[in-house]
Amino acid sequence: MQPKSKDKTPGPSRRERQRKERRQAILQAAETLFAEQGYRKTRIEDIAGKADVSVGTVYGYFKNKEDLLMSVLEDIGMFVRRLVGSEFRKAATTLEGIRLAGMAFFEVLCVHHNEKLALFYDERIGNSEQFQRARKVWSVQMIEDVKGAILVVQEASGMEFRSSMSAEIMGVCTVGIFDRLGYFYQLSQIDPETLKTVGEETVAFVVGGIQSLITREGGKLG
Repeated sequence: MQPKSKDKTPGPSRRERQRKERRQAILQAAETLFAEQGYRKTRIEDIAGKADVSVGTVYGYFKNKEDLLMSVLEDIGMFVRRLVGSEFRKAATTLEGIRLAGMAFFEVLCVHHNEKLALFYDERIGNSEQFQRARKVWSVQMIEDVKGAILVVQEASGMEFRSSMSAEIMGVCTVGIFDRLGYFYQLSQIDPETLKTVGEETVAFVVGGIQSLITREGGKLG
């Protein structure tokens, strides 16, 4: 009897791991400094110093400060999408998944990741064309994620929406609501009790909006 062959698929080399870790260190340093000092006041030299690399190393990974900013915001966007997506999958077949995803935004992102939140919603950090473009890309991605989540719930429950546009409309509205809340309340700065109230009422509003678009024949999503 022949022994089972082991999977010989090579993993990342030490050099590749080090390169990935170095790039992440630069991104983290840039995220922190952009949030603390603002985009315009932060120099590449500051970022290199905080990441404990040379200026040349920073330019080896990123063309310029704008390229670095776009990469930071893309990295934050992916973090947020993974966070809410993970919570949604805990109860993806019902609206409870939508509720869990929404509350993760308030209970995890707003409480434990203030710098990430500030880079999207605090205009004192920067409101340049670069910021606007990156924020728009992130919003479109989130709209597609929310639309997809609503369609998953619809399909799993066998319910019907009023029109073929219902899921997309709710995706746009939901992301728009969170976007305006971020700017209006500066969520990273308000006290925990107020934040909890804002989160619970926002999520209840979103879930109620989704339920209102279900046809009478379709019944009610749980």
